[in-house]
Amino acid sequence: MTNHNFETETWRILELLTHSIYSNKEIFLRELISNASDAIDKARLKSLTDVDFLWNDSEFKITIEINKNNSSIIITDNGIGMTKEELISHLWTIAKSWTKEFVEKLAKAKEDSKHNLIWQFWVWFYSAFMVADKVEVESKSALDPVAHIWFSDWKTSYTIEESSRETRGTKITLFINEANLELLNDWKVKELVKKYSNYVWVPIMMRAYDSRTEEEKQKEPKIMDFEQVNETKPIWKKEKKDISSEEYKSFYQSLSFDWNEPLFTIHNNVEWMVSYKSILFAPRDTNMYKNLSDPNLDFWPKLYVQNVLILENAKELLPIWLRFISWVVETSDLPLNISREMLQENTILDKIKKALTKKVISELWNSLKNNKEDYVKFWANYWKVLKEWIHYEYELKQDIAWVTLFKWINNNDLITLDEYLEKAPVKKEEVEIEGKKEQKEIKTIYYIIAKSENEAIASPYIAQFREKNIDVLVLTDAIDSFLVQSFNEYKDAKLVSITSSDIELEDKTEDEKQKEETKKQDYKSLFDLIKNTIWDEKIEDVVLNDKLWTALWALKTPKNGIDPQLEKMMKAMWQTVPKQKRILELNSKNSLVDTMKKEFDSDVKSTKLNDTIKYAYYQAILLEWWEIENISEFVELTNKFASSYLK
Repeated sequence: MTNHNFETETWRILELLTHSIYSNKEIFLRELISNASDAIDKARLKSLTDVDFLWNDSEFKITIEINKNNSSIIITDNGIGMTKEELISHLWTIAKSWTKEFVEKLAKAKEDSKHNLIWQFWVWFYSAFMVADKVEVESKSALDPVAHIWFSDWKTSYTIEESSRETRGTKITLFINEANLELLNDWKVKELVKKYSNYVWVPIMMRAYDSRTEEEKQKEPKIMDFEQVNETKPIWKKEKKDISSEEYKSFYQSLSFDWNEPLFTIHNNVEWMVSYKSILFAPRDTNMYKNLSDPNLDFWPKLYVQNVLILENAKELLPIWLRFISWVVETSDLPLNISREMLQENTILDKIKKALTKKVISELWNSLKNNKEDYVKFWANYWKVLKEWIHYEYELKQDIAWVTLFKWINNNDLITLDEYLEKAPVKKEEVEIEGKKEQKEIKTIYYIIAKSENEAIASPYIAQFREKNIDVLVLTDAIDSFLVQSFNEYKDAKLVSITSSDIELEDKTEDEKQKEETKKQDYKSLFDLIKNTIWDEKIEDVVLNDKLWTALWALKTPKNGIDPQLEKMMKAMWQTVPKQKRILELNSKNSLVDTMKKEFDSDVKSTKLNDTIKYAYYQAILLEWWEIENISEFVELTNKFASSYLK
């Protein structure tokens, strides 16, 4: 037996390793199993060039046993094994004279996610001390006739001595500390194996569960046989043709805890510049187990690297607005940093993320096209999350708009933008193409933003669209105001608010234009008075409009102005909003407008006219569902007109 003392900084380094590198102590078992799997892989590769290497021990496996008598967990493999020199160099690198160098590299690893210490320094081993007071490693290499045991409690020294082990491989014994005695339960260890190492290619064996009572166990002590507790081959690595619909459904339920059928399943096996395998599921119904209202909650994809679960909530792989998707991604292209909890190459993740995002959008479209009834049901449950794309996506916004559903004024059904364009009127406009002016057919997508469908229907601007049988999208969701600001064109068709100032649904004749201009000149002085009465900073212009249905006046948004609903939302979010002027439109078909004109011609300083202007302006504000600033004046005017009416 030989004893080796530690350097003075060793304890501090262990504290740094076990508390800074690993944030989740559960992964100690994952690390030790992964290393055992790697040792077996090395033995398998060695046997390809040395046919006698495996001898009579060619059935690879990892076994895990629990000994409650001495509070230990034993992990054994029949892999490549280690010589005495390898035990010392691999397991106690930090005890060497270059401790300072190790600390410097460890610090660099924390600062630079691309610096990989896992395999350089066998950091996997140190995770064991998060749950164990003492660790014993017994190993036999086929290259060394003698086996050795390495042992340490990580306080002052470690020992190494010869052992009687005759078979190739390594046995690690962890003496579990008081804080982690729960790990001495078979169910807990099996749970960790299933969670982190279920798809390691090597069979992981544990004692079968003894279902007898304690009394029966005492009467007839029995050692249960070993049974395999992992699956070895994950479903995403199987051929699609070999997987039944029931297997897919079962796997979906295990990921999502949603016991309904998924809307669709995507099974990818990509071998290209970036290689990965994945299975993705979209839900059809509401999942009561997922709270999607908070994007910061942990409900993200599971990421496997070389069949080992590295991240249970891999946010880097999933756009926020697709967080209702349940999926698993496995790749061998990702290197790992010291803890396997962070990823080195974000560019690889970005490529996988973009490819999978496009695939999901494509499948959403297929669902919409082939089974709209199911898609509408899905949309009703997840539209709030889906519409968040407007905040996060730019390149894919046309594709995402492809699968977005909208309410519209003429029907209770939901409609896509493509369905809208099929019915949209065509208007020819002169455009410049490559320096030449040409006539081009233009389509427009009209919309109205309102608090509710009732508010939208009550808008005076709806009348002319109904008269022409032109569809109008009704946008009543809070996020819609941002949507139309950022997404203002779809397949060369402009998205235009029906309250915009530059809408012309039909071309006017020269005679109609002349009459309009004449009336505009007749009313010019009255318009100036209205602007002065209401205040110039609120009104940009006053015009006539014969398409206002029964309304007296209405307010329109100038070109490039901010829509009233968006303005309200921005103010509610405490954002600074520049002062917005509106265009005040008078209904030329309303008899009160002519009455006001006669009153103006009779007495330009008429008190009645002044009161009528203010009262009509307040009406226009209410039609916009906007707040009246001077509510007391509005009430006073209302009472005055009511009293006059009752006389």
